[in-house]
Amino acid sequence: MIAIERDERIAAQRRLLHERSLTLANIPPGNRAHHRLAAECEAISDEIDRLQHCINIPRSVALAVPALLAVLLLALIS
Repeated sequence: MIAIERDERIAAQRRLLHERSLTLANIPPGNRAHHRLAAECEAISDEIDRLQHCINIPRSVALAVPALLAVLLLALIS
């Protein structure tokens, strides 16, 4: 995953988690809506953790690899 995209996705997930947490704080514990929102917040938190553990590949490297493979392939064919 490209670093910029990963960071943008983490930021979006954090904003979503903040919004859901504010809503969750206003719902009394024990009812179905509270449990559903708590589960959603946990899933968002898990997604943030997963994204943070993704390999951080710089965009220049991600673009250079296919070009290098193409050059090697052409060298092998010639």
